Amino acid sequence: MAVPESRIEAARRRLRVARYSIGAAAAAAFALFGVAVRDAHPATHSGSTVASTSATTAQSQAQEDSFSYDGGASIAPSSSNTPTVQSSGS
Repeated sequence: MAVPESRIEAARRRLRVARYSIGAAAAAAFALFGVAVRDAHPATHSGSTVASTSATTAQSQAQEDSFSYDGGASIAPSSSNTPTVQSSGS
């Protein structure tokens, strides 16, 4: 006669099955994510990107030709309004 499985043993079995299932799903998701990232990276593309790069270069060249820069902007603050640093003498 077979001994019936206790509730604790059944719960342990279900937990073990759930852990393996979650682990397998996480591994599959990680692999799919890795494939998607690798496919999306621009360095992995070949052949057809040369044509699109040359088209993009021609377009940006046309935009640069129509843009004029007069050189009036400055990043550094003016030298006449420089802040002074005071120390406490320590």
